[in-house]
Amino acid sequence: MSFENYNEVLSNREQQIAEKILEGLPNKRIASQLFISERTVKFHCHNIYKKLNIRSRHALVAGYYQQMASLQS
Repeated sequence: MSFENYNEVLSNREQQIAEKILEGLPNKRIASQLFISERTVKFHCHNIYKKLNIRSRHALVAGYYQQMASLQS
């Protein structure tokens, strides 16, 4: 899994939601902060996972930090 080009792969809204996931926010709080429904958040999460070829928010967080670690070395 590569997160190098995730800016090009994800839509602006998907990027916003991914950032909120990385902050550790649950779907309900993400929805509240972005003024969308929780169902819409879940829809975007599904699209994020599909585009990045992952299966969960845990994989998103792990992949992101793995990518950051490789960039620092």
